[in-house]
Amino acid sequence: MRTARRATAGTLAAACAWIVASPEATAQAAAIQPSASDGLTVYGEADYTWTVRPLDGDPLSLEGFRGEVLFINLWASWCLPCIREMGSIERLQERLVDTDVRFLVVAADDERAVRRHLRRYSYDLPIYLEIDRIPAAFGLRGLPSSWIVDRRGRIVLFRHGEAVWDTDEVERFVRAVASP
Repeated sequence: MRTARRATAGTLAAACAWIVASPEATAQAAAIQPSASDGLTVYGEADYTWTVRPLDGDPLSLEGFRGEVLFINLWASWCLPCIREMGSIERLQERLVDTDVRFLVVAADDERAVRRHLRRYSYDLPIYLEIDRIPAAFGLRGLPSSWIVDRRGRIVLFRHGEAVWDTDEVERFVRAVASP
């Protein structure tokens, strides 16, 4: 069973190509210059100085997640595409429950608005608040935006805009990134 999950990174990158921003959109994101490495497209290095805060916790730096595979999503309560993709992010997290992939669903919004939103929509996702603006290394151009960061700190997936995350292809890709 483990062998079936460990398809080559190149094959998985090709299978997930639809989820990464188009070459035109990527070219516009000047901070992210993709390069090939280990069969994966690398969009840059994560900046671990970013400070976020769990909704009911103390601020922490992304540094505390160094060495882990991260699925990071930046959203806001007023962003309709953000709201539409939340369910598929939650379902992807459920599909990956047997992995050590960490989900950071970060609101670029004030706490009051986020809490009001969460009273209306119930998610079983780790919700964080953005304390500092996301560093330029992530190449943010708008909301929603999502990144997958591998254990080495490389951004191996960047998506600006709404996406469907709970597909077999995305699951295989994330599992391959997370496999030791």
